[in-house]
Amino acid sequence: MALNTPNRLFPRHGQQWDTVRSRLSELRDLDVSPDLGRLNIYCHKGTEDLAAIREEAGRIFAHSNAFIAKYLDGSGRMEAEVLQMAVEILNGGPYARAFITTGGTESIFCAIHAAREWSRVERPVEGRPEVVMPYSGHAAFDKACHYLDLRIVRVPVGADYRADVAAMEAAITPNTIAIVGSAPCWPYGTIDPIPEIAALAVKHNLWMHIDACVGGYLNPWLERLGHLEPGFDFRVPGVRSMSADLHKHGYAAKPCSTVVFASRQLEKFHFVPVDNWPEGEYKTSGFVGSRPTSSVATAWAVMNVLGEDGYVELTRRCLEVKAELVAGIEKIADFRCIQTDGTMIFFRSETLDMATVIGGMVDRGYFPFGVFNPIMLQLIAEPVPQELIDSYLGDLAAVAEGVQDGSITSTALARYS
Repeated sequence: MALNTPNRLFPRHGQQWDTVRSRLSELRDLDVSPDLGRLNIYCHKGTEDLAAIREEAGRIFAHSNAFIAKYLDGSGRMEAEVLQMAVEILNGGPYARAFITTGGTESIFCAIHAAREWSRVERPVEGRPEVVMPYSGHAAFDKACHYLDLRIVRVPVGADYRADVAAMEAAITPNTIAIVGSAPCWPYGTIDPIPEIAALAVKHNLWMHIDACVGGYLNPWLERLGHLEPGFDFRVPGVRSMSADLHKHGYAAKPCSTVVFASRQLEKFHFVPVDNWPEGEYKTSGFVGSRPTSSVATAWAVMNVLGEDGYVELTRRCLEVKAELVAGIEKIADFRCIQTDGTMIFFRSETLDMATVIGGMVDRGYFPFGVFNPIMLQLIAEPVPQELIDSYLGDLAAVAEGVQDGSITSTALARYS
């Protein structure tokens, strides 16, 4: 039966692939271009060589379903190797267990779900279970707590935008089951005092989770380069789980993240096996069922092509780009960058209206990431060509001048928000 809806979009007759491909290219060109740095240098592409590797690796497994990887010799081995490398990078030790997820949100959900299941056995509470975390923690924790019927307790951060450990301890109640620190947090790029937070977890018998979605596959190389001290992974006593995104500084294609548990004993709280239906046991590695093997293949390919030395060199280049951007930004108007612990950059002005600055960058074709408390612009330093750095700084300078002289007044925040 034909569809008779008015203004129908679904075509009655198929079109030639050349026509469809051309239209796809037109739609792509309407997006804010990451190749021109218009996503505030935020795409985690790495290099052009890595982009080509991802494309080819993903194509090899383009129509494979990782849901059944454990039944397939090749896909299963590939995923197992990615997970073993992840455990090694995160210093999980011989007993840690890792799982692929579709992104940081799912990784966080899985960790908080495991914390809830663990608490029912190891730390039962009479009231509604609570999760204590800094104000700077990712919004995905609120989503997880909503779905899992947990109460989230956010605690103000200190003047350095890091978790206030004393305030976090004061927020712990008999109903608290878990505590969270970020390495680094998304809104400020700072690493919370993980050892001190983990010590609270040990003292009060709480599940300790590190959200390292941004830094999990970056921090080890920063440590190698002397930019970080240890204290952000499973080497810290009391850490039970971590979330870390391979599709960020692991340079895999999206969607590809990991959730890692410190031991097999904790792993059992992760699974939700189902066997009371017609097809027997149904047990997935995360919340979702079907998921792409292609992104796992890109992670496997990039990790093997780069190796530790390759990741270190990419990180060195990111730091060089960060230093050049910070120096350039702080020469414009009265912009000042806050201190961060990785490749993220945040800057603001005491005299310019930052909402108007954001709007000015939007009007110039950027999609600026920003923070609203306090209002700042956010950048992710990546190994981009010099012309992108120069282009960004030039546009920012022009916008700042326009805001100063009043020629730029539109905030353009309707599109941004």
